[in-house]
Amino acid sequence: MNDTKKPSDQLARVRNGKEASGQPGADQDDWMEPARRKTARWRVVMRWMIPLFLVLALAGGMICGYVVIGKQSLSEVFDWKTWQHVIDLVFAP
Repeated sequence: MNDTKKPSDQLARVRNGKEASGQPGADQDDWMEPARRKTARWRVVMRWMIPLFLVLALAGGMICGYVVIGKQSLSEVFDWKTWQHVIDLVFAP
């Protein structure tokens, strides 16, 4: 066995999913490959999906509360004057 290989090189090879062959000349360039850390795809997806679901829940709650419970028209749900009136009613002195 070749003693010039460092333990960190072996760790990099194990992390890359390849096992050591024990031959000093086999895959010499592969030994120098650093261990890469993969970014989990689900974390990236969750970073985008959670805010998207929150916005959809807000819109759904506004529509449900104003149209279904309040029996008003759907076109008034996203009108700023409607929500300004609601804010004025809630925070009136």
